[in-house]
Parts: sequence; structure tokens; C-alpha cells
Amino acid sequence: MMVDLGGVGKGFTGDEVVKTMKEDGVTSALFSLGGNIQTIGTKPDGEKWYVGIKDPESDGYLGGVRVQDEAVITSGGYERYFTDDDGTIYWHIMDPSTGASAHSGLISVTIIGPCGLRCDGLSTALFVMGREKAAAHWAAHQDYEAVLVDEGGTIWLTPGLKDRFIPVDQGETREIRIL
Repeated sequence: MMVDLGGVGKGFTGDEVVKTMKEDGVTSALFSLGGNIQTIGTKPDGEKWYVGIKDPESDGYLGGVRVQDEAVITSGGYERYFTDDDGTIYWHIMDPSTGASAHSGLISVTIIGPCGLRCDGLSTALFVMGREKAAAHWAAHQDYEAVLVDEGGTIWLTPGLKDRFIPVDQGETREIRIL
């Protein structure tokens, strides 16, 4: 058996960068680690950072959230994948119960919270779980926020994002529902 920490490596790295920067007196920063965004404080003008969330079905964005001292981390099967001759899509997020690509009905999961490591792990775990189990996990913990996108294109938000998530299309083309 082999353990691969790639599913949380960027989250851990982001937390370490935040810690080091804060120790050096940095009070305002935003940095990207390829799908993992971490922020320190607010923008220099005092406004919260606006972090866009990629649309898993196009080159654009679903919308975004305003954050301060939080990580915004997305997992999805839309960037690293291939399609076989039969049209089956295989992506890099694996279901440990089958050893195959995770096909849970979700195509993107974004987690927002104070700890990059935890958000990184949760984005992958909730992607594998699927919407219903992800909603149950959130209900049992409620110490992070989530944006889930299902195969039908519906955007599912945890209640804390109801007023924080800003959809690009203002909900005109995609259904937005609260978990």
C-alpha cells in the first residue's frame, strides 16, 4: 500500500505560507496554489478579498465569495481527466471503495474555511461522498462552508454562503439551492 498526500499537500503548504508570512508581519495577502487560494486579512483598502470559483462546465466562473483570513479550495474532475473510446470519463479523484474515478453525482466541490489543510481534505472527501453525504457531513460539523456543483449543473450552497456567494449570472441560467 502507498499513501499519497497529494490530496492535502497544497492545503498544508498554504497554511505554512500563511504562518510564515504572519510571523514576518504580513497583514494583507492573497496567494494561489493552483486551485487553492489562501488569504491573509483583507485587501490593503480594507475590503474583503473576492475569490472566483471556476465553472466546471466552461472556461468561465460560477461566481465567487468574499473572504478574509480564509482558504477557498476546489476539487473537481474537469481539469485532469481523459475520455476513453466509449466516452467514459476518468478523472484523478479516486473513490477508495472502488479504486476507480469517483462518480458521486458531483463535478465540483469548493470549501471555504480558516484551515487550508482541512479545506483541501474536505473538498476531495466531499467530492467522493456525493451531495447527500456531503450535506450530512456539513450538518454534523458546520465549521466550514461549501459550494457543490452536481452533474445537472445545480449549485448547492451551505446556508452560511446564502448571502456571501455571488453568482456570475445571478442565478439566471443555473439553479442555486441551499443544502
